[in-house]
Amino acid sequence: MMFGNEVAVVPIFVNAGAALLPAMAAGLATFVALLFKPKALLAACRRKPAIPLALLSISIAVGALIYFWPAPQASTGKRGSSTQATTSTGAVPVYIDWTEVALARIKAKANGQLQTREVPTDLAPATPTAATQAVIFRGDALRRGAVGAAPTIGLTEQWAYYPHWVDDDGSIETVDTAMMLSSPAVFGNRVYAASCELDPPDSYGIVFCVDALTGETIWSVDQIDGEELMGFFSSPALTEDGRYLLIGQGLHPDTNCRLICIDTQTGEVHWTVQSELHIESSPAIEDGVVYVGAGAIEDPATHKPISHTGYVMAVRIDDGEVLWEHDVADPESSPVVEDGVLYIGSGFNGKAVVALRTAVELDGQDRQLWSTPTPYPITGAVTKKDDIIYVGGGNGDFVFRDPNPAGVVMALNAKDGSVKWTAEMPDAVLGAVAADRYLVAPVAAGKIVALDPNNGKPVWSTALSGQAPILAGAAVADDQVFGVSHDGYLVRLDLNDGSVLEKVYINAKTRPGEQGLSISSPMIYEGRLYVGSETGGLRCYVGQ
Repeated sequence: MMFGNEVAVVPIFVNAGAALLPAMAAGLATFVALLFKPKALLAACRRKPAIPLALLSISIAVGALIYFWPAPQASTGKRGSSTQATTSTGAVPVYIDWTEVALARIKAKANGQLQTREVPTDLAPATPTAATQAVIFRGDALRRGAVGAAPTIGLTEQWAYYPHWVDDDGSIETVDTAMMLSSPAVFGNRVYAASCELDPPDSYGIVFCVDALTGETIWSVDQIDGEELMGFFSSPALTEDGRYLLIGQGLHPDTNCRLICIDTQTGEVHWTVQSELHIESSPAIEDGVVYVGAGAIEDPATHKPISHTGYVMAVRIDDGEVLWEHDVADPESSPVVEDGVLYIGSGFNGKAVVALRTAVELDGQDRQLWSTPTPYPITGAVTKKDDIIYVGGGNGDFVFRDPNPAGVVMALNAKDGSVKWTAEMPDAVLGAVAADRYLVAPVAAGKIVALDPNNGKPVWSTALSGQAPILAGAAVADDQVFGVSHDGYLVRLDLNDGSVLEKVYINAKTRPGEQGLSISSPMIYEGRLYVGSETGGLRCYVGQ
């Protein structure tokens, strides 16, 4: 086998709540930090007064405790004659900056009003051009993540953007702790994306639109009806005319999430549809209807659902009316829909690829056209080229790695679901498989693999950053492949042989990604490359 001996990287997660004293100390440090940021302190007191008051109370209590604590008996017998500094030496390091967490938590709801920004007057208006089809995750059903030419060699950062939220007084705060887990969509001179700011056990998100050339904000949405948005894993989709943006809400543990429709001309929410589950699936669009999967809430230890097992829903875009729902086990996958048939993967507890008829009236036919079992959960996006469906899967996901990793890429007949071929992989294939001259598959073991689409045989395999996992789909354009490793490297490869042509670090150099969450897939649009990162915001690169 050309993959050689692979090593599974098993991340270890710790509970931040176990380190009680360091957390208390960090809380005091947060209060001190706020004292040097009067604007943030005033915002904290006004919007969530309980938090700064609690910190102040803790500081007073701790100060009193220190003052009245019996001191060791010194020779003089006077209190305070002997001092001793104490440090906590047994605390387990965790990847959480408590100052940043506190500042994130004191963001308030804006009295039920949606927070948007008008198009800046000094920017040329965006000029979307008519599309032949809707813009979905990775561009279209081929999942190549490219429209037009790739940037030339010598990638240079043109701009980096961090999302904003708007305070009660109209001031704009930059959220430089926000991560870009999902992938951007481009339409004309606009880039649309969504962020995720982790604050365990909660998360916060912002959907935003920026000028594709300058990175200037056109609008952003951080609340709906006064309620802050949850973090986003789902990637935005756009209708054929670019008028509406559709995106799912929530991360894997989240419940009661929304499918959100935003008017791209105004940045105002057009409608939302509530689900008791989360929507990590990225929407597909056909004939004025949006389709998306609502995934199961699972027990982390057993992967068994603790409530509804999951379903696919169809919603009319004009008015947000739910046209139908159909149960599918854990449909976290991003579907593709063509000619009245929707194809989607079934994840944990399902392990299948499912085809559904999309018509509202079925005239006595079953909603399910076919279902093909797979050896592993299929949680990645479905790719379609001609009459063949390509999917990737495996026994791990974006958070948990199996100690005995295994994965697969499969080709199925779109008409009846029969398996054309199966290619075993050394680990899960979670990102979208791009269909070009070769199939380009991101393997969690840390390699981009090119496969012959006729038989699934490997053509080449290239590591991007040592053994760092690859969880994002690759972009393919002009016989070049652009992949992202989870530790934050954007790597350009030659599609012919997999040789490395260029390598760029996309996280902030002063804040390297520590959580391995550079999982946004790059998007190429007319000579520019747009990609999200863990600590570097949304970035635009051009060639020299």
